[in-house]
Amino acid sequence: MENQNQEKNKEQNEIASAPTAPRNDNVVYEEEIDLRDYIDVLLKRKVQILAIFFAAVILTAVISLTMPETFEATSLVKISQIKGSNIESVDDIKAIFDREITLERLHSKLGLSNEIFPIALKGRFDIDAIKKSTFVRIKGRGQTPEKSVEMVNAVVEILNNRHQLLFSEAEKTLNKEIETIEKNKEKTFKDIEKIKQDAARLEEDIMYYEKEISKRANVQSEGQGRIAESYINLLAGVKNQEENKKAQILSLEQQLINIDQQLQQKEFEKAYQTTPTTVEVAAAPPETRIAPNRTQNVMIAGILGLFIGIFYAFASEYFRKVRL
Repeated sequence: MENQNQEKNKEQNEIASAPTAPRNDNVVYEEEIDLRDYIDVLLKRKVQILAIFFAAVILTAVISLTMPETFEATSLVKISQIKGSNIESVDDIKAIFDREITLERLHSKLGLSNEIFPIALKGRFDIDAIKKSTFVRIKGRGQTPEKSVEMVNAVVEILNNRHQLLFSEAEKTLNKEIETIEKNKEKTFKDIEKIKQDAARLEEDIMYYEKEISKRANVQSEGQGRIAESYINLLAGVKNQEENKKAQILSLEQQLINIDQQLQQKEFEKAYQTTPTTVEVAAAPPETRIAPNRTQNVMIAGILGLFIGIFYAFASEYFRKVRL
């Protein structure tokens, strides 16, 4: 009995001394220690972090307050049309206003003298197309509401002056087309009248030949028969000419109808599809500025300052440990 108890105790001691699998709690414990270290670093360096944060916010606020304000005015312009098509595409208009000579003209119109170079005006206005329409939107920017309106009006004036010249030339071409059609109509009408007069004379000849033939219907002599035969031949030739004249008249009358249709189309294009450039919505002084957005700038600076402060805190702590 005593031996059995000794063996049982021995087995229990062996089981107790056997190695066991590592616990996962150790990993969690290490992670908790690392996170606590991070928090300790942030708390230790909180003064530097807050200093960087407030420095970024205050510096940005000061810069934003000293930056000049920018206002934007807008005008809506309807582009000239010739025969239902824009006289110039928006891309062509933009290309014109990218040219140095146009910028110099704009510079002179604004009376800027030597304040800025003409090339610097590129960033002070925009010309954008409104999809599926004949309108363009012109935006101008300035340091005051009045300056932004002046910029828009100067761009619109240069554009309008250019389109007036193009429109005048295009209108002259359209008027010449109408004039040519009208002359063609007049000539066709005269040709019809002339052919009708020729046909009337042929009709008189036909009546004359028929009358002469009827006189010789019962003659018995050979000479009279030959004369009647000649009249018959002449009558056939004149009738053939008359048919040709009638066919010509029908053809010219159909041509006259086509000419009238062309003339109506051109007059419609001139009256309803040929229009000059006009300002549909004039620029008005804006009530609010578009830049600088001080609130947004300060918020972004605060976020960046906070990240920079945190980075500085960890970097400082790392280099401190390295030196030790």
